[in-house]
Amino acid sequence: MMRSLQTSYSGLVNHQLQLEVIGNNIANLNTTAFKRGRISFSESLAQTLSSGQAPRTGFGGINPSQIGLGMQVSSVDTNYSQGALENTGFATDLAIQGNGFFTVRDGERNYFTRAGNFTIDANGNLVAGGGSGLVQGRMADETGNIVSGAAVEDLILPLEQKIPPKATENVRYFSNLDATATNSEATLSTAGDSGVTYVSGTAADGVGGTHSIAITGENATRSSWNTADDGGLVGGNLTDVLSAIGVNPGGVDGLTVTIDAGTENETVYAIEGIDENNTLGDLLNALNSQVNGATFELEGNALVVTRTVAGANYNVVIDDSAGGNVASILFGTPPVNISSGTDSTLAAVDTFTDARTGNITTSTLSFERDAQSGLMTRMTGLGGGGVEVVASNGFTPTDAVPNPLLIDTAETTHATSILVYDSLGNTHTMTMNFFKTSTDNEWAWEAEVPEPAFGISGNTGTVTFNNDGSLATFNFDNNADGFRFNPGNAAEDVVIGMNPGTVGSFDGITQTNAPFTTTLVEQDGYSMGVLEGINIDSNGQVIGNFSNSQQLTLAEIVIADFANVNGLEKAGENRYKSNQISGDPIYGQAETNFGSSIYSGYLEQSNVDMVQEFTNMILAQRGFQANARVMTVTDQFLAETVQLKR
Repeated sequence: MMRSLQTSYSGLVNHQLQLEVIGNNIANLNTTAFKRGRISFSESLAQTLSSGQAPRTGFGGINPSQIGLGMQVSSVDTNYSQGALENTGFATDLAIQGNGFFTVRDGERNYFTRAGNFTIDANGNLVAGGGSGLVQGRMADETGNIVSGAAVEDLILPLEQKIPPKATENVRYFSNLDATATNSEATLSTAGDSGVTYVSGTAADGVGGTHSIAITGENATRSSWNTADDGGLVGGNLTDVLSAIGVNPGGVDGLTVTIDAGTENETVYAIEGIDENNTLGDLLNALNSQVNGATFELEGNALVVTRTVAGANYNVVIDDSAGGNVASILFGTPPVNISSGTDSTLAAVDTFTDARTGNITTSTLSFERDAQSGLMTRMTGLGGGGVEVVASNGFTPTDAVPNPLLIDTAETTHATSILVYDSLGNTHTMTMNFFKTSTDNEWAWEAEVPEPAFGISGNTGTVTFNNDGSLATFNFDNNADGFRFNPGNAAEDVVIGMNPGTVGSFDGITQTNAPFTTTLVEQDGYSMGVLEGINIDSNGQVIGNFSNSQQLTLAEIVIADFANVNGLEKAGENRYKSNQISGDPIYGQAETNFGSSIYSGYLEQSNVDMVQEFTNMILAQRGFQANARVMTVTDQFLAETVQLKR
């Protein structure tokens, strides 16, 4: 009976310990990064009443008879399962998702914790909650570089750190030059002897420069006849003519004028309303009003007949088909055939000088005939089309006197700008101007900065494209390696390299049939900046945010892991300390070395499961009650035994 008392006693004591573990878990339900405990029991010693015997011939084996002497605590373990993450909004609040511990130094000893409620003290130290420990990691040098394998030390953030200014060294482009764009408005510079009256329109090729146009040959001429040259108006004496008409009744009968005789457009006009009572002036008025396509005029003592449309196929025939004598008196022996017109032999050669590159190209231009006058009055083809060159009274050759027709076309340009920096942090607006050239798939470029800065070298060049619009070449004139300019102050000269993209690809400047979008998207210079804040990335890198929009790595928070995490000893304040059982800490970066992640602005919550704890509490309570009942019954047995001697 004494055994049962001892056995039940052990049950009472150990279930009380279980309740204490459960109580501690519940008490730390809201403790940052708390890891719940778990108690495990094992059977205590067993007293052997009889040993077992092995089987033998004719007899079976006998099992040993043993009575247990109660229970004992085999272990109290810590459950390191992941706790939920809570958003706090504080950049220095950190939570680990995965394995590992933060390291904090308190005095001469390092402790390890999952609680990342850190702050920055007045000296820039990153300290654990309550300021009782200095967070450990590795510091970066002034360029933001962290030496791999460097010693772990206190993290001291440079609250007053500055980043010195950096002159721009590279700019990067990304976008498109419009292959079909044109702003090349044409203007008349000098008409010369060409007869040009006005120029308008925009050159389709978009190239700016000067078109020097030489015109050779002759324009079309009109069929014309002059009585002073061909026997009409006998002796050129108007008095005789008037007398002849006045004294010859019926002298105007049958007078006809044929326009374009012998062609599909032949038209015959019979002159009416003229008799012996009319004058020569009346006759000329009748001819001009009744005949469409010719003019009849007196020039001094000469009568001039002219076909109004120029060209070899445009003629005038005058006849007296009914026997009248006016034609013979005025024009000579009828029929009078006036067909001296000629067709145009004009030709034009355009010698174009590219305003940007100086390249000279030649091309042949065409003429268009005016249907009403028959003259060549329009020139086409200049600048690939789109330009109207008009000579209202017809073109005339320019080769007789070296006085050519000069027409200027404006350059098609696109400009884009970006702020760049000199060595003192001053900003300068660098503008890149692109100009379409006379070479297919080529643009010239020019870089400039406003005064007092000025370019020194490398400010011009060309960019060419493949037939699919991808980048082919990007060149500096005079083999320069970058755009060099003097900032116009005490700063050093700035040399900027251009990054237009990868040759043969579309990751930079392209030239396609799409609107202009070429921009300078990136440059690597900046002004001086002061530290304004920090953020911490998922690998534990502490990144400084500076007033000049730059970022610089200041430090990295290391994570510690152990060969046997369950061997760690609790040291209070959510801390653990290492020992021979856990092994020495293994330091590294969260993602790089351990596959974990650090979340800034979050804290890990306790991993206590309240439902599980209440369940365990009930089991502990029932276990305690059952063992107490055993002790009570054993007490009753003893009481009865004492009563036996009475």
